[in-house]
Amino acid sequence: MAKGKGLVVLALLIGISGLGLGLYSLLFPQVQTGGIQKTWFIYDSWPHFTQPIYTDIPIDDLTINFTVKSGESVYFLFKTHASVISGSLSSVVINFVLDGILVSSPEYPDGIFSSNNVKASGSIILQMATDTISPGLHNITISIRGNIINNAIDESTLLVQTYIP
Repeated sequence: MAKGKGLVVLALLIGISGLGLGLYSLLFPQVQTGGIQKTWFIYDSWPHFTQPIYTDIPIDDLTINFTVKSGESVYFLFKTHASVISGSLSSVVINFVLDGILVSSPEYPDGIFSSNNVKASGSIILQMATDTISPGLHNITISIRGNIINNAIDESTLLVQTYIP
């Protein structure tokens, strides 16, 4: 009988410990401090041409409004299909436009697709992460610039994520 009482006491201690841990997790919930907080995404299949040439052209169809909270960083990812026609050096240059301001080199990345005397097409991927955006409402879009009227991008996706490092 003493052996059975020992098991009952042990089971009771384990049960009380479990109840205590359960109450602790209810009273003091764990707050996630890192990781992705919010995601925005847009897709645009239409072609956008580099006309007028040598001009940064914002693509309004690829605009995302997003909110940054205090302590959050922001990640931007853009992917597109670019086409350049033959001629001398033919190119498409892509930049992010944050809150109406062109984010350009040398401090920030840009995407370039170019060809020399050959018609060509392919993918461009542009990404950027920053922790310098102030809390509040912001917007991001893409700007294209080219040196020949018929250079273009199409099948574009833009992703924005806020995260806590």
